Amino acid sequence: DYLAILRIPGAWTLTLSSIPGRLAYGMSSLAVFFHVQQITNSLTSAGFAVGAYSGLSATTAAIRGHAIDRFGQTKPLAVLVPSFVFATIALGAFAHDTRTAVIYAGLMGITAPPINLSVRPLWKMLVGKDRLRTANALDSVLLNGTSLFGPVIGTWAALQLSGPIAMYITASLMLLGGGLLMASKISRTWIPEPKEPGDHSLWTSPAMRLMAIDAVLIGLAFGLFDVGIPAAATLADLAIWAAPSLAALSLGGLFGGLYAGSRMKHFGPAKGLILSQYSFGFLALPLFLIQPGLITAILLFFLGLPIGVSQVFYLEVVELVRPSGTAVAALGSMWFIEGSAMAAGNSAAGFVADTYGPGAALIAVGFLILASAAVLHSALHGPLKAAHKQIANV
Repeated sequence: DYLAILRIPGAWTLTLSSIPGRLAYGMSSLAVFFHVQQITNSLTSAGFAVGAYSGLSATTAAIRGHAIDRFGQTKPLAVLVPSFVFATIALGAFAHDTRTAVIYAGLMGITAPPINLSVRPLWKMLVGKDRLRTANALDSVLLNGTSLFGPVIGTWAALQLSGPIAMYITASLMLLGGGLLMASKISRTWIPEPKEPGDHSLWTSPAMRLMAIDAVLIGLAFGLFDVGIPAAATLADLAIWAAPSLAALSLGGLFGGLYAGSRMKHFGPAKGLILSQYSFGFLALPLFLIQPGLITAILLFFLGLPIGVSQVFYLEVVELVRPSGTAVAALGSMWFIEGSAMAAGNSAAGFVADTYGPGAALIAVGFLILASAAVLHSALHGPLKAAHKQIANV
């Protein structure tokens, strides 16, 4: 199935052009963190810089999505790609204290090119509705792969070479990936979807309001998780296990995405999303008991499997229930909400881990995911009705 997708004219171009930009994103947070820590000798300053980058990137994602929906891909990318490259190089070359580092990192967030938001609708244009699930699964595998290797590259470049070099590599990858995407025929010829007369706007849609609640719960859960796991490793004097554990999660997500695209073709998208979230939630419940090490990494690998499955079905559900004319803005808005909730979860996890221990932060992860699944489950015959049906050959 995946080979059949890749044999479609333009599929290899789209696949290869998306990898450098996604690698840049995969390595960027740790590259920023270690570079700023080196120039300021302050973990707090490094945290502020990463927060400025990721926070502004999340809060402006919907704006960039609306720009793509209105103007097409070429014009927004032609502005955002060189702007991001400039901001990244400036952070590496000119930042010398906390203030300048936070300013340049914030500029990176504001100008972050919407690579993922741009690639997703191109797969639909390329393969059509009949094979969209397989294409989404392939794209999710690529995303998980770059999420697996990007942090390793960013950490290695910053610690073994230098912080500025890590930033220059990030900028070079984004320039290459953004340039390839802009130069591709499918991106240049993509036409924004027209708004159907009488259709809902994004936030008058009951389905999108429901998905926004889901995004809040998911974002809080991952915010607690992303800080709780390294906090547990650090407090146990086993910080070396933080990166392998998170890499195991991404590896599980990669295999989960492959399975969803090849073995779950006859699952309705809403059913597949809800079942994978229930599985994720129950597997996450014992996280608060874990001790960093091999057993934890194995658990996180298995936890990654339903995450990879849910990523594939999530894209399909949003595609089916969103209003017309919001092919890019719908996902951008969901990522804005999820990213904002994740930042809140990060902050809460840091306080809870310091005050009550990391287990207190991690115990909430499973319950939040289960709550998310229950919210979606309750709407199967309401706002999610369009996604609650058997869809074969997708």
